Parts: sequence; structure tokens; C-alpha cells
Amino acid sequence: MRKEVPYKRIVTMASRVLFSILVLLGLWGWAFADDDMPVTCYKGSSRIGTATVFDWRTAAAACNSLYYDCRGICSGCFRDNDYFEDVCVDVNGNEYLR
Repeated sequence: MRKEVPYKRIVTMASRVLFSILVLLGLWGWAFADDDMPVTCYKGSSRIGTATVFDWRTAAAACNSLYYDCRGICSGCFRDNDYFEDVCVDVNGNEYLR
């Protein structure tokens, strides 16, 4: 005699499988997310050091929080292949070429 599987057990099992698939897709997407990018920190025309960011818009904030010498006025610059010069971001979020 064959025993029937209750509806509740099927729903629970399906929800666990779906949850596992969603978690795996999330981990896969995180593993292949955009890479970090090196940023050079400048205070005026003086090079202070380097930082690493995941978003170019946070370049100045990363420099200013990493280096005490910046005292809130450093800019973060990164190499953009569209330009011959580096693209810099100041603390106000303004972009300029260096």
C-alpha cells in the first residue's frame, strides 16, 4: 500500500528548495560583482597615498577617512580608460580631470 504525501510537506519542501536556489543565486551574483578599484589620494597637488573603493563616487570620502593628513580636503583620483588623464572626485562629489 502506497502512503500519500501530505500537501503541507510538499509546500514546505518546495519552499526550502526555492529558498536554497535564491541564496545560491545571491552568492553567485555577489561573487561576480564589480571589482574594487585603486584610487590615488591627493591633497592639492601632493600625493598622499592610495585607497581602494568599490564605487568611484566614494573616492574622496575613502581618502579623507583613511589619511589624517587630508583633514577633509583630499580628492580621490582613478584611471578611466575613456580619458588620457585621471578622473578625480572632490569631497563635494564634483568630478574633474587631473
